[in-house]
Amino acid sequence: MHTLNIRVTHHTADVETLEAFAFPDIKKALLDIHSLRSVKEVVVIQTCNRVEIFAAADDIQLAYHDIIDYLMYDIIQRMKVKQGRMYSHEVEQEELSDRLVKHIVDFSAKLHDAMQIDYHIDALLHLLRLTSGVESMIIGEDQIIGQVRDSFRFSRALNTVGPFFENIFTKTLHVGQVVRYRTNINKGAVSIGSAAVELGSEVLGGLEEKIALLIGVGEMGTLVSRAMAEQKLKKLVVINRTYSKALKISEELGAETLKFENLKEGIKESDLIVTATSSYEPIITKKLLEETFEDREEPLVIIDVAIPRDVSDNVEELKFVKAFNIDGLRAIAENNRKAREKEIVKVEEIIEEELKLLVKQIYRIDVEDLVSKIFMDAEIIRNREIEKALKMLDNLGEREKKIIDDLTRVIVKRTLTPIASSIRESAESGNQEAIKVAENWFDMGLNGKEY
Repeated sequence: MHTLNIRVTHHTADVETLEAFAFPDIKKALLDIHSLRSVKEVVVIQTCNRVEIFAAADDIQLAYHDIIDYLMYDIIQRMKVKQGRMYSHEVEQEELSDRLVKHIVDFSAKLHDAMQIDYHIDALLHLLRLTSGVESMIIGEDQIIGQVRDSFRFSRALNTVGPFFENIFTKTLHVGQVVRYRTNINKGAVSIGSAAVELGSEVLGGLEEKIALLIGVGEMGTLVSRAMAEQKLKKLVVINRTYSKALKISEELGAETLKFENLKEGIKESDLIVTATSSYEPIITKKLLEETFEDREEPLVIIDVAIPRDVSDNVEELKFVKAFNIDGLRAIAENNRKAREKEIVKVEEIIEEELKLLVKQIYRIDVEDLVSKIFMDAEIIRNREIEKALKMLDNLGEREKKIIDDLTRVIVKRTLTPIASSIRESAESGNQEAIKVAENWFDMGLNGKEY
């Protein structure tokens, strides 16, 4: 079994590309990909700045092509719906088709440039770096290890993972914890949530005596709310579609709560708005802001950390609006990276050692079935030959029978143990040719056949 990783992340993609690549229904995507004949196991990790597919397969190239075919079909279908919704009342059907074809061609080229693919050991290395926080936009942030754990558990609950990924993800999550214990990679690190608040403070010249509105209290929204609560705000207001969740966070942080239907009221009094919902349609639009404000002059800062985006592109056409999304956090992320360069070196050293151990572990898992079969088949032959011998040797007592049984058992064990060790060593060194030879030899020779 081998590992494949296909990903689009903040390293190579802008928000628009991430948004198009993101799965609207992760459960469906997991089950769809797992149903591909070439794919044995699959985990999908999707956050505000990455969409990653980890797949296990015997034929890794076949799995790659099957997954890419599925992804492109899925993305194109979603594009058709979105483009149709946007232009269906504005243009003729023929022009709509031409626009759609052009959009698909342009986006396919953009996605090709943004997509990263790793195989085998490189895919394992990336997973280790991911759980260690080195691949995060905010280097060393702790949120990613929980996101990887949750993604793995979700996949396990859907039965899209088996023993192969069970071992790999258990190991990599452990490495993520070891890295944080043995280095200072996460000491004083900010999260995406606190980076968003930092950006808002920078644009507004400080948040003291400002009114902030948070829309959405999922995992990211919760991080933002806690970062906001540390500021000297005049007021923090929380809105969520499920009112009880907003109320719970507000009580914890001493914030105010509004129901979602009172969104305009919350927007109207705000200086800073951070959106972090899971909506697949924009929540804040130019039309909504125009209906809310008649003649606003003071700046309104809107930071959208959601994927897909909660804020329409055209809101910045309003002079008083300063809008940002995940792309706007890159400068803060770069400063964070520079501050942690020394710690990254230490983390990479730990990852290098742990990768060697992981590779040995999973390659040994691959051949344990072969080793077990060799011993099991040898046991079948041993029992059969003992039975023949005992029929030819009349009047043997129980003691003599036990001596013969013990002797043959030792002979088999001492003969096959060095062979098993050699097979395991070949697996650990990646000598697939030697393993194939062993599989052929022992499949022909040790399966209980008569000689």
